[in-house]
Amino acid sequence: MFEEGTTLKRNGVMALTALLTVGAMACGGGGDAEPAAEPAAEPAAAAEPTGTPRVFFVAPRNETDHPTELPLGFTFGIENFEISPVPEDPSNPRGGMGHYHLGVNTECLPAGEIIPAADPWVHFGDGSDGMEMTLEDGEYTFSVQIGDDEHRTIEGLCETITVRMESGI
Repeated sequence: MFEEGTTLKRNGVMALTALLTVGAMACGGGGDAEPAAEPAAEPAAAAEPTGTPRVFFVAPRNETDHPTELPLGFTFGIENFEISPVPEDPSNPRGGMGHYHLGVNTECLPAGEIIPAADPWVHFGDGSDGMEMTLEDGEYTFSVQIGDDEHRTIEGLCETITVRMESGI
C-alpha cells in the first residue's frame, strides 16, 4: 500500500536558536555598556506544561491535493506533552510522555487501546516526528495518534486528516 521513506529532520530548534541569536544581537544597541547586574538567584525549575495536550499534523494540511510524482512528507507536532523514544523496558509506562503513530486509511483508536504494530499503523518508537511516503492516485485518510511506552492510546491525543493524491498536478 505504501513505502516508508526517510525520516525528516527537525529544524525547529536550530531555527529558534538562530532567531534568538539574531534578536539578542539586534537588541545589543550601540551605547555605553550597562553596569554588570547582580548575579541571579538559582535558575527556576523548568515549568510544567500548561493547557490541554494536543497532537496535530504540521504537514500535510487537511483537505489538500498532492502530486503522486513526489513523496508526501509528514511532520507531526505536539503541545503540552513530551515525545520520547520508547525505553528498552516499556513495561512501566512513563506519565506525560509518548511517541507518534501514523495510521493510513484509518481513524483514531479509542483511548486505552494498544496500537497494532502492523499495517495500517507506522510506529515512531525512536521519538522521530515525521517521514515521507510514496502513494498512488486516490484519497487517503491519515491519523496521527500518541501512544505511551506500551503503545497504548491516550485520551484526546489523535488527529485525522484527508489528502488527495493525483498524477500530473
